[in-house]
Amino acid sequence: MLAENIMVTNIVTAHVDETVDIILERMRNAKLRMIPVLDSEKVIVGVVSTFSVLEKVVPSYIVTGDLNQISYAPDIGILLRHYDEISKLKVTEVMDDKPLTVSRNESLLSVAAAMISFTKHEYAMVIDDHRHLLGIVSAGDVLDRMQLGGNDA
Repeated sequence: MLAENIMVTNIVTAHVDETVDIILERMRNAKLRMIPVLDSEKVIVGVVSTFSVLEKVVPSYIVTGDLNQISYAPDIGILLRHYDEISKLKVTEVMDDKPLTVSRNESLLSVAAAMISFTKHEYAMVIDDHRHLLGIVSAGDVLDRMQLGGNDA
């Protein structure tokens, strides 16, 4: 089984010129946690996810454990203001610019291995030789194929 046989081709995407608030609304409406970011030539330049946005919204001192070192605890108002700032940025400022990409001819086993070894990505972008997006394979797609059986992985 090849990536092209299980990839989803009806893909919701973002454009490099769009802002985070527009993309988050699109993701919310489509019930997605991640979408690819394309340039004007439909070349994939990254992916934006709810996680990549959240990473920018939450101050680093909270994540690194330095919260105990400051004299006040941030309230939700601070986070909301930070969210408002981040939401006005271009999607390229919050996206992951090194998405997991695979070719259409990669085996299911190869795609699964790449997902695990490439910083644990849940999605693989299926691209052609010119980095044009052809489809997406999710970890769920791989597991579904295994559950359905077949030894052509």
